[in-house]
Amino acid sequence: MQLNNDWFFKWNIITNTCMALIINTAATIFAGGDSLAGWVTGCCCAFTINTIAAIIIPVGPLSVHFSRDIAKAEEGSFKDLLLRNIVVNLIFVTIVSLGMALIHVGAGPDLIPAWWSTYPRLYLVGTVGAMLIEKPIAAFCRGHE
Repeated sequence: MQLNNDWFFKWNIITNTCMALIINTAATIFAGGDSLAGWVTGCCCAFTINTIAAIIIPVGPLSVHFSRDIAKAEEGSFKDLLLRNIVVNLIFVTIVSLGMALIHVGAGPDLIPAWWSTYPRLYLVGTVGAMLIEKPIAAFCRGHE
């Protein structure tokens, strides 16, 4: 399917809003809570990082190539959904969580330990969350073309 720019823009904004809410909420819970202001700031940062990354990195085509060409998953199958989201979240959750760790602890010896302390759980939350929201968001965006 060929995506037009309007569809991609809608999909990108809605998906990244949902993913920022999902992942930042999980990160906040894993960190033991935060103020409302800290949570909102985290969501805004996660959204911005994800949105810029989605514009720069061709994550969709990369994930489809991995799922369908390399792993030979049938389009629309659960295996296809899972494999595409594994790749998408490997890229996005890594970028966002590393960016957020950099914002919170700065560059230095604490960066990687701080990042790794939440990354595996955030990756799992991001992958499951993305799988749950993918079809409803795609249907919504197609319904508003």
